[in-house]
Order: sequence, then structure tokens, then C-alpha cells
Amino acid sequence: MKELQRRIDRMIIHLGGYWRPLSGLARLLEEVGEVGGALYANDRVALREELMDVFVISTCLANQYAITLTNQTAAQSEAREDRVYYRLVREAGEVGRILNAYEGDKKLKASATPGSLQRHIEAVQRATIELADMNGFDLFAEIFSLIEDKSSRDFGRFDHTPDPITEESVRTYLMYMDGRYWGGIEAKPFEAVSRYREREGHLTRFLKIAEVEGLDGFVIRQPKPAFHIGRSAETDLQLPAHFTVEIEQHGVDTFWVVRKQR
Repeated sequence: MKELQRRIDRMIIHLGGYWRPLSGLARLLEEVGEVGGALYANDRVALREELMDVFVISTCLANQYAITLTNQTAAQSEAREDRVYYRLVREAGEVGRILNAYEGDKKLKASATPGSLQRHIEAVQRATIELADMNGFDLFAEIFSLIEDKSSRDFGRFDHTPDPITEESVRTYLMYMDGRYWGGIEAKPFEAVSRYREREGHLTRFLKIAEVEGLDGFVIRQPKPAFHIGRSAETDLQLPAHFTVEIEQHGVDTFWVVRKQR
């Protein structure tokens, strides 16, 4: 599954980049509805396409939250096709509930369960694989074929949307360190940290969900010449009291990594 996530990431970058999470969620729910339409019409050709779309889009959402998915297989059960589809709808709805709290207007509960987004995305994928298995086709083989096709054409099909998993800061940092990290936009030489904070929108999202989602840190690559610090890095970045900035040197780059205090 890790290799599949990597290939889907490369395909999405080739196509132009990830959608904003709520846009990705809308696409996921649209495709789940189209799976239902294909089942209702008994259109097995369309069903194959829509199940692949559900799997790829749900994997994109996992990638955007630096989730490493576990391998899913079709359950050995006597469940009817319609019951499996109802489960797919239910789990997609749970993904929607969580992402609305992370990115939308729904308030994030203090009791939000760590890891719940991963569990529900994996449940979506398990139901998707089960429906494919019931209809006699290998979903993974089909998806790898789709990736090869899309990765050889359609370059730049999507408009680029800044995303904290595709920023150069985190892509460079992950060459040195493993973990679940988001990254900040490129900083300007001599830039005041407080000004950078005004321009950087990913960090606000990170601070909201880092603890519940289990993200390891937020990476900012120091500009050259370096940031201009006012009172302190933590104050200028407007961090809550339980977050701190750790400075790391990797290769020729200096990184600020925002983490929860240990």
C-alpha cells in the first residue's frame, strides 16, 4: 500500500497537484454516488471506473494528512452487494464529518479520536475492494494500470493548489527524516517571522489538527539570508503555549520544525 500511495502522489503531482481537502471530499462523495448509480443500472463497466475513482481520491486525502494506510483486502462475508454499498456510504460520510471539522465550519470536538480519519478512509477502501471483488475484477491491478496511463499524459491537467504536503520545505525535509510532517510556503530572504506568519495559512490548519491527527511537526525552511526574529520564534509564529520551534540542520538547509513540547 505504501508503494501505491507513493505512485498516486507522483501521479497527482504530474497532473498539477492535490485539490483542497474539502474539494477532494466533494469529489469523493460524488464518486460514491456514482458507484450507487452504476450498481442501480447494473453497469459493470461504469462500476469499475467509479470504484477506482473512490479508491484513488480516498488515497489522495490520506496522503494530504500524511497517513500511511494499511493494506486492505476484501472481507470474506456473506454480505449482499447493497449492504456493502451502504457501508461505503456510511464510512464516506464519516470521512466527511471529520474533514468538515478539520477544514470547514464544524467545530472540532475536544474528544476527537486520534486516528479516526485513517480508520474511516481504510473502511471506505475496504468496502470498495469488496465491491470490486464481488464483481470479479482486481481493483489494485486496474489502479496501477490507470496510474501508468495518467502519468504518461494529461500533464498539468489540474490547477495547482498550494498544499502542506507538497511544499518544497517538507519534500526536502523528508529526504532526511521520516514521519508525518506538513510544510510551510517558501520564506523570503531577511523576512520578518511575523510577516511570514501572516502569509502562511498551512500553519493555522496544522495547529488545529496536529494533536488529534498525530502529525509529527510543521517544517519551515529558513531563507538565506535568515529570518528576522522579533520577540521569539514561538511568539512571532503565534504558537500556542504547548508548541515549540526546534532548529535542525540537514545538508545545507536549516529547518524550523514546529512541534508539540515533549
